Amino acid sequence: MTFILRWPAILVLLLLVLASFGAAFAGTVHLAQLPIALPVTAEQQATIDQLSWIEVGLWAGAGMFFLIAAVRLIRRTQAFWTWLIGFALFGARWAIAQQNEGGGLVANVQSINVNAYTAPAELAANSGGTEAQVGILGVILIIGLLVFIVDAADRSYWDKQGA
Repeated sequence: MTFILRWPAILVLLLLVLASFGAAFAGTVHLAQLPIALPVTAEQQATIDQLSWIEVGLWAGAGMFFLIAAVRLIRRTQAFWTWLIGFALFGARWAIAQQNEGGGLVANVQSINVNAYTAPAELAANSGGTEAQVGILGVILIIGLLVFIVDAADRSYWDKQGA
């Protein structure tokens, strides 16, 4: 039964690992002024130009903890706490990015249009918007719930085995 929940969670965690490490790599290339040309759009380049070393470190840390959580899920050991640390780093990076935008974190969160979630195509087209970013955080929270459920099932199994 947990197979149905385990593998989608692992695949999404690996996707988050790629996204986090990719963002950290792009930020490192820009901040260290490495002679590497990245194939990015103008919107992505504008986001990369606003990154700081702290944000790059938070991206890399989130990717590392999501990777550890995926491996722990594969090995059927407890992965929830490593997922939680990865989510905290991911959320902290998001909060810092919102604080650096106009109005600050509180103003940006208060300006969320709830009706934007009724039009997923528009939401996906504006992936840099606050609504889309909150949606991504929501998806990561749902994955965390799946990780928690799988961990509870694994713990129950190991308790029955006397381990």
